[in-house]
Amino acid sequence: MDANILVVDDEPAIRQLLSDWLQRQGYRCVTASQADEALEVVSREHADVVLVDLALPGDDGVSLARRLRDRDGDVALIMVTGMQRFDAAVEGMRIGVLDYLLKPLTQQQLLDSVDRAVRWRESNRQLDEHRRRLEQAIERRSVELAGAFAEIEVASQAALEALLVTLNTRNPEACDHARRVAAMAVSLADALGLHEPERTSVQRGALLHDIGKVAMPDALIHKPGPLTDEEIGIIRSHPQIGHDIVSVVPNLASAAEVVLASHEAWDGSGYPRGLAGEEIPIGARITAVVDTYDALTWARIYHDPVSTVRAAAELVRCAGSQFDPAVVQAWLRVIDRTAMETVQ
Repeated sequence: MDANILVVDDEPAIRQLLSDWLQRQGYRCVTASQADEALEVVSREHADVVLVDLALPGDDGVSLARRLRDRDGDVALIMVTGMQRFDAAVEGMRIGVLDYLLKPLTQQQLLDSVDRAVRWRESNRQLDEHRRRLEQAIERRSVELAGAFAEIEVASQAALEALLVTLNTRNPEACDHARRVAAMAVSLADALGLHEPERTSVQRGALLHDIGKVAMPDALIHKPGPLTDEEIGIIRSHPQIGHDIVSVVPNLASAAEVVLASHEAWDGSGYPRGLAGEEIPIGARITAVVDTYDALTWARIYHDPVSTVRAAAELVRCAGSQFDPAVVQAWLRVIDRTAMETVQ
């Protein structure tokens, strides 16, 4: 495999032996006898994998491993030690040491460990490249969307809906969902006694709550398999992206705050800012409830719709954690009133 290996050990014979074993397999090796020398080496040339002896003069191997990780979060670290120390093992796990090799070790043990470390490093590189491409695509699309919003002459509900249709030509269901959420948000705002201009801000914020997703590649939004942690992180950036897009229109500033906070949770476990309780704008608390209600009661690619009763029960279950309990109770009253009017 093609990789640069740094061997750090204070015993010259061991440094030479490990380096010889690795070079025979095609690895490029450099060596260092102690921590400061190792840090000087990595400042001059890149290291994919570092083999660190636990017992070094001056800073020990754990301290060196921590400093190497601070410099390069993707460096593959292997601890080589002649002693078994529980405290070092625990700290190594926290730092992200991939493997421990106990001296004396065999050539095969060394090569197997280094091969695994190189594969881990390459996998991380591929993930980093994938994330960079996604972020670049999202940044380009965000600029385009902000430009589209900046061209709006009058930010009326009709104008915003027309813009949404244009931006979601490949996903018309997203427009239908946004319209339903906006309509329900208005009903809920009325039930809570909100007046103008707050009522209009809630309506517009609810309509635009997922606009940040339009900036994201379809391959990510509609990925059939499970998302990686990095992809989940990118998806969770959509409220901030949406806020930045919408806020270019001065009279949509309040709506932009609803967009930004629409995925916050009452108990502080939401994103992107971890707001809790009444720190979350009332428009965002309203949007969170009706957004979830619509997602549950309308068919999606990944699930069938549930009944109104089951959807209401789910909102009640999550009241006090995900949702504002008072907003949930108000929405239940709206549902009950609507059901009665339908029967009559």
